[in-house]
Formats: sequence, structure tokens, C-alpha cells
Amino acid sequence: MLGILLFGLYFTLFSLVVYYFRSWAQNRWWVKIDTQSPQCTYYFGPFDAEEEAKSLYGDYIEDLQEEGARGISIQIQRCQPQQLTIFEKDSEATCQ
Repeated sequence: MLGILLFGLYFTLFSLVVYYFRSWAQNRWWVKIDTQSPQCTYYFGPFDAEEEAKSLYGDYIEDLQEEGARGISIQIQRCQPQQLTIFEKDSEATCQ
């Protein structure tokens, strides 16, 4: 009987920890940068605050421009990307 009670307590605590870390990860801020040439989507992050993401995205844009990327657009959003770099052929991949 004690074993069942301890298992139930362990399972409940484990479930709470998993839920906490999942919700914490999904509420992080990411910089999403889309480029026309090459046609790609890049995710940079995660960041704890939107202001932190805003203060750093210029560095990412500079790096992409040095690599020859053109037609750059930026979004700052809360999500959990499935992939950090998405090429045109992988365009069905999204951020959850």
C-alpha cells in the first residue's frame, strides 16, 4: 500500500515538473527572421524578455547580411520553434 502511495506522489511531482518546464519553454521570446534570398526562416533565442530579444536582433541581421541574405523581415514572438533554420523546401515546419 505504501508503495502505491509513493508511486502516486512521485508521478504527481514528476508531472508538475514536466508541465512547469514545458510551459516555461513555450513562453520564451524568439527572434524570427525571414529572408527572401535565400528563402529561409531563422529563429534566434530563447530570450527571457522581449526587450532582450529587441536589443540583440541587430547582430543577427548584420551576420545574415554579411553572408549575402536579402529581403530581411523580423518578428519577435513567444513560441517554441521545432527547427531553428527552415529552408524553402521545409516551409511546412512552424513555431508552436
